[in-house]
Amino acid sequence: MVQDKKRVLIVDDTMVDRMILKSILEADFRVLEADSGNRAFEYITTMGEDLDAILLDLSMPHIDGFDVLKFMKEKNINDIPVFVVTAEPTKHNVEKAFQYNVCDFIGKPFDREDIQGRLRSRLGIIPEYNLSREDLVETTKYIAELETLYRTYLVNFGKSDSCYRVRSDLMRIMLNAYSRTSKGEYLNQDNILLISKAAYFCDIGEMLIPDEKPAELVAGSTKSRELEDKHTIYGSNFIRLNHSKACEYFVEICASMCLHHHERYDGKGYPYGIKGKNNSFYNQLCRVLDEFEEKRSRFYGDKAKPIKYIIRRLVDDDMGVGGREVYKLLEECEPMIFDYFL
Repeated sequence: MVQDKKRVLIVDDTMVDRMILKSILEADFRVLEADSGNRAFEYITTMGEDLDAILLDLSMPHIDGFDVLKFMKEKNINDIPVFVVTAEPTKHNVEKAFQYNVCDFIGKPFDREDIQGRLRSRLGIIPEYNLSREDLVETTKYIAELETLYRTYLVNFGKSDSCYRVRSDLMRIMLNAYSRTSKGEYLNQDNILLISKAAYFCDIGEMLIPDEKPAELVAGSTKSRELEDKHTIYGSNFIRLNHSKACEYFVEICASMCLHHHERYDGKGYPYGIKGKNNSFYNQLCRVLDEFEEKRSRFYGDKAKPIKYIIRRLVDDDMGVGGREVYKLLEECEPMIFDYFL
């Protein structure tokens, strides 16, 4: 799978640490290095829009990591995820860092798989996999078991899976169209099938929300909403319980989609407020299809109606939900989507 590599800036005055981090990240990312806070200022000032993440060491001479965070805050640069790298994650450092735009902490000594997993998940990176027939057989079996479990939960709570089936089907339609473009030419039917299946499970974390809430968690309350919003994290963690190498491709896509399908292109979504290109195209597509199905159900119920009108409403009323590329694809797929509902 060919993807444009995202740019990650490593800011650390210790050459050995920069070398180790670069060796961990260079397979998935274009790595830039700054050996001081001053050099970091230069990169952030000149390449801010092209940086996808920053790995920032706190302990540097003269201008330390906190100075860099303060600089970014003063310049209103709040759309670049910052991972703080520190051997001393003290309570004081953690509390002080979270006053700025920090999304996570990376401890020393470095754990290769942990660092790769955190950045891939945060930035919507899907690693390359060579899917064998055996991989597909085992993954298909896992999906069937997962689907049985999820449908049982939905039935027990008087819910229908129709909206998830629609989302999965529309994802397949749009990915088939996307695969005929230069950006999506790497997609084959196996990729499309598994990514579309992942869309079915995007809200699976809801079944992990505690059934019995304290009395004060009344419906619609702030605390209740916070608990419900955690379904993204619950779902992602649940999917990642499958450690089978054969299922790795599906697990990576599905866990990322569970975690990030409520993010918005303008950075006002949840749980992490990921902005624009820092969320994968598939996650953006899932988010917009969620909006599409919500509008279709609200305006027309389950009957086939003028799909073009719904798509037009989505595009015209968009307040930062998705990117232009997603909406362009949605408009191009309008005839196929209409046929699907018809």
